[in-house]
Amino acid sequence: MRYGFLGPETTFTHQALLQALTEVPEEFAQQDAELVPFTSVATATTDLLAGDIDALMAPIENSVEGGVSGTLDVLGSTDSITIVAEQVVQITFVLAAREPIPLEELEVVSSHPHAQAQVQGWLRAHVPTARVAAASSTSAAARDLAQQSPEESRGRAAVCSPLAAEHFGLTVLAEQIEDYEGAQTRFVLVTREGRIPARTGADKTTLVIQLPHNRSGALLEALEILGSNGVNMSRIESRPVGDFLGRYSFSIDVEGHIEDRRVAAALRALHRLCPVVHYLGSYPRVDGQRPEIREDFADTAYDEAREWVERLTGMISPR
Repeated sequence: MRYGFLGPETTFTHQALLQALTEVPEEFAQQDAELVPFTSVATATTDLLAGDIDALMAPIENSVEGGVSGTLDVLGSTDSITIVAEQVVQITFVLAAREPIPLEELEVVSSHPHAQAQVQGWLRAHVPTARVAAASSTSAAARDLAQQSPEESRGRAAVCSPLAAEHFGLTVLAEQIEDYEGAQTRFVLVTREGRIPARTGADKTTLVIQLPHNRSGALLEALEILGSNGVNMSRIESRPVGDFLGRYSFSIDVEGHIEDRRVAAALRALHRLCPVVHYLGSYPRVDGQRPEIREDFADTAYDEAREWVERLTGMISPR
């Protein structure tokens, strides 16, 4: 089983994958796991669809920055992949360099853009004159710095995880530099379209919808479909479709599993309303929290209503 992740080793995505491999449902795990680093989620997804890897761990949401646009766009562009698990990683950053250096002498600080956004306040306060440079990941920023010569690395530092700084032999100049204590990033484990994890009672379903074009109130209709079936949203984000201005898709997480009658009923109604519905999977919630379901939204209520209508239609006279 080959698992892709945003590399190199010691990224937060790598940490999320290591956590997930101890918890992933048995039908999606094997004893001999090969972990394959990638430079981007898009590249890893291409290899996943081509069959070169079997699963992919990708960041989808951060408690500070919100949705990870690169992942949302990739997931929203195909219905040939399935999310089978989620993982949450506590985020903390350090500022690291090859050699000890006063902060006022730093000229360039590199990291992944999402990490930069989570430490921008600290950087402005402590290294206001340093230029911020982008890297493909926090770990890549640390690795690239470690590989530079002493002359090349002079005046340079990286924002990365404590594990990455230790792994690549960097000197930590400052710890816990994140602007928001307790920040978290949520990751999803994705496989090619196929099996869906069994319902646990504490589940989440992810989908992407495109609304009818130029139909007044279409988003409200979609939200009312969820509400009328007792389906609670835990996340909704808009992303441009890309063909022309004003066209957006919506990435949505809801509480529940497709095996829940209320979720299935909502999906059927959305399928009628929306020209595009990408079902991306139902999977166990990492926090194990079970939603409170009203009696009229329980499976038995849907089953009894269906049986009642079937009894009534059985009374129709033949034509």
